Order: sequence, then structure tokens, then C-alpha cells
Amino acid sequence: MNYKSWFFSTLFFILLFLCLLGFFNWYIDPLWCFNHSHSYNQVQMPFDERQQKTNYVTFHSFDYNALILGSSRVTYIDQHDFTGMKAYNYGVSNMLLEEYYDYVEYAKKKRGRRFDYIIIGLDFWTTNKNKSLPSPIEKPSFYIKKANSFGYRYKMLFSHDTYQFALKNFKAAQNGTPVNFAYDRNNVKTLLPVTPEEREIKIARTVNTYREKIYRDYEYMPVKEILLRLKKANPDTKFIVFTTPESLPLMQLIEEEGLTPYYERWLYDCVEVFGEVYHFMYPNSVTCNLENYYDASHFYPHIGTMMAHKMLGIEDETIPADFGVKLDKNNLDEKLKEVGFR
Repeated sequence: MNYKSWFFSTLFFILLFLCLLGFFNWYIDPLWCFNHSHSYNQVQMPFDERQQKTNYVTFHSFDYNALILGSSRVTYIDQHDFTGMKAYNYGVSNMLLEEYYDYVEYAKKKRGRRFDYIIIGLDFWTTNKNKSLPSPIEKPSFYIKKANSFGYRYKMLFSHDTYQFALKNFKAAQNGTPVNFAYDRNNVKTLLPVTPEEREIKIARTVNTYREKIYRDYEYMPVKEILLRLKKANPDTKFIVFTTPESLPLMQLIEEEGLTPYYERWLYDCVEVFGEVYHFMYPNSVTCNLENYYDASHFYPHIGTMMAHKMLGIEDETIPADFGVKLDKNNLDEKLKEVGFR
């Protein structure tokens, strides 16, 4: 046997395999490390939004003048609906209050200067210090450090995990496979509608999860202190702050669990820090109509468009008259009586 020939033949096939693997992973780019866009990478499944979006901030030209922050609810708001701004939606699943500061600081560093606008979606559920989340969440520094580690985006091209996600994205784009929620290459997220029967099951399941894990052993977070730190670190930035409109069954759970005083305290704290808050989380034409929801927590993207237009004062005849009120220090008591749960 010619061992030298065998060695080089084996080496050649190994290198060929790695080259093909690396090219495919680069071509689909499920980790958002590169800039190219084509028909086969328009379905981008969100398997690790914190890393994917931090990678985007790290490796793309980041000339945005507005930053959007919030949980998975906020991810369904199209960043392009904030007309007059160039906004980047940095929202991720289960984003917590204490994460905002570090992600803003990192985005400012990549931009090279402050943001003109910071748009924050606030969820009441994040105020419970003892909430139990479905999976552990690493600190922002974990994802930032990984994205900035030596050769990260090139090393990930040869990862089998990257290949698995790339293959799923490729097949979905190639075959037109429906994916419940996915991004395109412009950071716009879709959410496919479910049947009324499916929605009923999902709503009941969500409410039960919030009862058993999110609101269990409730202890109010130091919301005001956390938000004040963010505000003071960005003194020349205009903040646009809003509450996310969860569905009526989930809001009713707040009252059932005796958490209404904390809900009101949360609103007082937010208004005290930012001066004004666009409030959508109360019984109204949108939140009482379950057809607007995928489950008890997540509204469909067209609701996000309504919210953006409402906050920017854009005329939109699709917005119900009772959807959204601006809270400030002068009207907070009165508005809470008008739109409260009681």
C-alpha cells in the first residue's frame, strides 16, 4: 500500500468536506455573522436570539440612530415601522430589565456614539424577582465576549451545530416550509396565525405557566433603580417607552393573583423615571379580541405596527380609538381609574 498516497487522498477529502461545510454555513449564515442575502437564506430561525442579534451588531455596519429593546413580544414589532428613524430591533426572548443597560452600552460602542432614540417595551412579568424561566439566561457579557472572541465567526463555519441550523433554514426557504416564527435578513420577524382551537389551547397553557412559574412567590424588583441607571447613562437620548399589550386572560391573572398593586406601582415607577409612558396593557378593543393573539402573551405583528404608529402620531385608521394612552405624572391617577382592571 502506498501510505503517502493514502494520506494525501484522505487529507484531500477531509479538507474538501470542511470547505463544503464552511461554504454552506457561510451561504445560509444562521448565526448572522455576514452580510449577504439571497432567496435561500430568507428564513432565519431564532434558536438563540441573544447571540444572533449580538452577532449582527458585532459584524454588520451599525449606523442605526434608534435602538429597540424588549422581550419576545417586542421582536414581533417591525423596526421599519418607526418611520423617520433608522431603528434596530435588539429585542430577544425573555429579555429582562437588568439586561437593557449592557446591551445598550454595547450597541453604543459599536455605533461609536449615543443613540438619538431608545425605544423600550416593558412587560409586567419581568418585575417578579422570583420568576422561573424555561431556560437559564446568560449575562449579556457572555454573548458579547463570544462574538468578539478570536476568529469566532470563522470557527463557527465549521461547527456541526451551525450546519444543523443552516440546513433547517435552507430547507424551509427552498421548500416554502411554514415556520411558526422566523426572521428574514432584514431582522423582520413573522408569526403565522393559528386556528381558534389551537389558540384556545395555547392561551390556557400560557396562563397556567404564568400562574405556576412567572408570578409564583412574587417579589417586586427594584424597577425604578434599574431604569434610572439606564436613563442616566443616556442623558441626551430621547426615550420612547411603552407597555406591551398582553391578552385579557393573562391580565386577569394579575388581579386573580392579587398583583394589581404591583402593576400600578410598576406604572408609577416607569412614569417617574421617563416622564411619560405609552400604555397598551389594559382591557381595550385589541387586548380583549383574542384573534389578535398567537397565545395569551404574543400579539401578531400587525398589532406592533399599530403601536408604532400610535407612539409616533402617525394617522392609521386601523387603530381602535381605545387602544393606547399616554401616561404622565399629571394624568396617571385618572388614567389608571379609566383603564385599570377594576
